Amino acid sequence: MKLFSITFIIAGLLAFAIANEQMNNCTDDGCADFYDGKEDTTPAPIVKIEPANYTINTTNGKDDFVMTLSQCIDYHYSTLPKELHIPKKIIIAQAALETGWGTSRFANEGNNLFGIRTFDKDSKWLLPIGWDQNKWIGWGVKVYDNKCDSVKDYIRIINTVFAYENFREVRENGGDVYELVDTLDKYATKQTYTELVKKVIMYNIEGVYEL
Repeated sequence: MKLFSITFIIAGLLAFAIANEQMNNCTDDGCADFYDGKEDTTPAPIVKIEPANYTINTTNGKDDFVMTLSQCIDYHYSTLPKELHIPKKIIIAQAALETGWGTSRFANEGNNLFGIRTFDKDSKWLLPIGWDQNKWIGWGVKVYDNKCDSVKDYIRIINTVFAYENFREVRENGGDVYELVDTLDKYATKQTYTELVKKVIMYNIEGVYEL
């Protein structure tokens, strides 16, 4: 009887651990879908970006969102080596997907345009609506001082995090925008994510905006 009780307790603990892991990896439409990942331990170029100086407009429609986001990117690129630039079309397409062209709660309450998570309990963070906003679950959607700062962090992540090493290799070898997007399969858990990014670029950005 005692052996049965111990076995039952162990089984219960394992079930709780699995359920907790699944919750922390939540990727439904109400959860941040981006995984920052483990940073590469190999030396990487220093990404020096000055503090944000542009306001990204999310209240006057899609066009203003795109153009003010483009201005923010230009501002950061003015102090960043060209070899570390990420095509604007990719940045804008991902921001559009992650925020519904700047309309999401995470974009407007958290200034987060890319669903970037924080694993630091003591930093500022949000959780999806319906979740206890005061309960730390091991991660939160990172809150930035302004939206242009989230662009700066996105650029840093793509240029330093191990998960995007393939992106950096394709960029170094002169890959085009669509080849670069194909390497972002680890950015989100949705299997169709890279195809969605490419469709936004193809139908909503190229031939529509001069960037």
